[in-house]
Amino acid sequence: MGQGAKEILLRKASAAFLAAVILAQAAEPAFSGERPAPDPIGYGKRLWGDIKELPTKPAHWSKGQWLLAGGVLGATGGSLFVDDSVADHYDTHRMESLRDLSNSVTHFGDSKYQVPLISGLWLGGYAFGSLKMRKIAADAAEASLIAALMINPALCYMTGRALPSKGESPSNFRPFTWHRYSFPSGHTAAAFALASVLDTDLRDTFGYWHTPIVYGGALAVAQSRLYDRKHYLSEVILGGAIGWAIGSWVASKDREVKPAAPQKKPELTILPYHYGLMASTRF
Repeated sequence: MGQGAKEILLRKASAAFLAAVILAQAAEPAFSGERPAPDPIGYGKRLWGDIKELPTKPAHWSKGQWLLAGGVLGATGGSLFVDDSVADHYDTHRMESLRDLSNSVTHFGDSKYQVPLISGLWLGGYAFGSLKMRKIAADAAEASLIAALMINPALCYMTGRALPSKGESPSNFRPFTWHRYSFPSGHTAAAFALASVLDTDLRDTFGYWHTPIVYGGALAVAQSRLYDRKHYLSEVILGGAIGWAIGSWVASKDREVKPAAPQKKPELTILPYHYGLMASTRF
């Protein structure tokens, strides 16, 4: 690496560090709380309760939610007719810079980036006593798990569409067939699940200024799946909708957060006793 490249990298790192410091200072009111011990059993019960509740949610949807779901299905179905032409467009408009950008953002939709990010938020939440950070980590882990590792594989198995890289016609569906994992996009579902959790959980602190940032990152992941010919347009539309819906639902649920009981400090009392002093301690 040349001297000029090192200087550019150093300036970028310094700017990123400064931005992180400013963001941490701005978020300080939200990052204050107690330090209860980790409760994996309680989190497992929460997760299982949400999984059991999920199948009954459509029965309680409002008219607006049904219209939104219909719009998503309509957009997904309509894009089936242009999947092939959109894929051909990306094939004929390739640049090295776009390839590098795609490679750098696509992992925000898989474990390579999401596991360190969510783990860091979880550890930071306990290290700094932040209820907000712990909630974001818990919500993000649950949303990604449900959207990308439960709903997405089930739909992939039921639809049985092959990945674009297999060279099959996009209209070739083989329902209930293993090893055909294209419809919908799991990376896009995970990316939008994370984005919607961040958007929802940070609104009470930052308002809406972060919304285009987090969803811009999710859209970049969807774009990378198209550019890398990993998925068709219809698949990223449906995957994104699933991730957004699950993330928003999980992050919006009322959670009872029990702060740790304050630790009692020992009390030392000194009293006169005959020709000296008597000390008593109460815990």
